[in-house]
Amino acid sequence: MACFQPLILAYKEIQSRGEDFTSGLYQELTPDQQALFAFWTYYTHAIKSQADFYWWSAYFLAQPAKWAGIQSALRFFEDSCTLPLVERMESLLKQRNHPRNMATFDISTTDLEQDADLLSEVRPLYAALLEARETTQHGIAAYIRNHPDAFFVLH
Repeated sequence: MACFQPLILAYKEIQSRGEDFTSGLYQELTPDQQALFAFWTYYTHAIKSQADFYWWSAYFLAQPAKWAGIQSALRFFEDSCTLPLVERMESLLKQRNHPRNMATFDISTTDLEQDADLLSEVRPLYAALLEARETTQHGIAAYIRNHPDAFFVLH
């Protein structure tokens, strides 16, 4: 999404300086921009592969505020396709006692290769995520088109 590119560049610059994006620039964003940022930072990574969907979901789940932000963002955009998949992934990860904080985070993208049961549980969720992709992206794009002032400053 074109309106997201400047935001991600600012995020990377702030993080590279060792500063905290969340307590700085993020607080200056509109609620609409915050929702887009929370969702898009997860989604662009998770959609790449089954292993990425698994790993990034576990990574964000280990950071409760960020995980809650992803779910809040999907609710904000009134998404009914991807949100249930994220919630089902959360249930799966919790059932398997995945780390709930970064101090104990030891998840690997190769976990699916080593655990056939885990793979069989993640596979249909990822397939459903791919099916939901177009609907979710179109819904968010429509929201942005209908609320341009919340995302763009026109000169």
